[in-house]
Amino acid sequence: MNPSKITLGTVQLGIDYGIANINGKPDFKTSIKILKYAWDNGINTFDTSPKYGNSEKIIGSFISSKITNNIENLIISSKLPQVNIKKNLTFDNLYNYVKTQIKHSIEDLKVKKIPIYLIHHPTDIYLEEGLIFECLTQIKKEGLIDRCGISAYNPEEVISSLKFKEIDAVQVPINVFDHRFIKMDLLKELKKKKYLIFARSIYLQGLFFIQPQNLPNYLRKAEEHLIKLRNISNEYNIEIDKLVFLFVRDLPEITSLVIGAEKIEQVARNIELLKEKPLSNKIHQLIMREFSEIPEKIINPSFWNNKTSIR
Repeated sequence: MNPSKITLGTVQLGIDYGIANINGKPDFKTSIKILKYAWDNGINTFDTSPKYGNSEKIIGSFISSKITNNIENLIISSKLPQVNIKKNLTFDNLYNYVKTQIKHSIEDLKVKKIPIYLIHHPTDIYLEEGLIFECLTQIKKEGLIDRCGISAYNPEEVISSLKFKEIDAVQVPINVFDHRFIKMDLLKELKKKKYLIFARSIYLQGLFFIQPQNLPNYLRKAEEHLIKLRNISNEYNIEIDKLVFLFVRDLPEITSLVIGAEKIEQVARNIELLKEKPLSNKIHQLIMREFSEIPEKIINPSFWNNKTSIR
């Protein structure tokens, strides 16, 4: 499996998403154009979830439309909705729940199997001491998924998952404000174990592009940090998007950067940034130093408000 360096995040295609998104969800025709543009320009990996509105169905329409070649080589990463079995959790009823969710996604995506399947709520790994992985292992044997893993909010969730040998893919938040996985050397450990490592939130849902004076009240504490980021951008004459993109791209352990878009121009810009020279070590170290202790209320969108809590 060889995911492209950019994974197209598709949450914006299914719901209104992102603190800086003023365009809203694109219509169906535009969504198909975005998917096709990404595919035609070397992006072979799409990230989705049943929780992302009709995102999976839109991808399914794109796949079944046959408007592009070699679509069978496309890599889909989807996610398991939170397990809602409250009583009498057994292998059989958990297996049936998980398999039903996977089959629904397969039907919507118009594929035969899902290459990468992630547990969307890492607390589910604790159910009966990892029973969910027994279910996923069985489903993998049946040919419905290739790899399984977790979509995590914090390093502790990833550390807890390391004891489960079934995991070989993770999706984690990393950006110029969020260095937690870097400072704990977790990326190196995951790379050593040959995990696929997907970095999401590299633009922090667009927070980096908001003018500091225009922040909503619940993010007012981010103002001083955004001002500092703009000062670095101005001092070194590097655009904000380029600065924050390259910081994550240049981390050697990262397999792919999950980046959403509601316009083709955004996809094109990210592809353009992929070709840029690395940041200097001086700038990288400056970012690590200046943004070393950003509060979780800023770097974790689940603490913002209900609209931005989906990841």
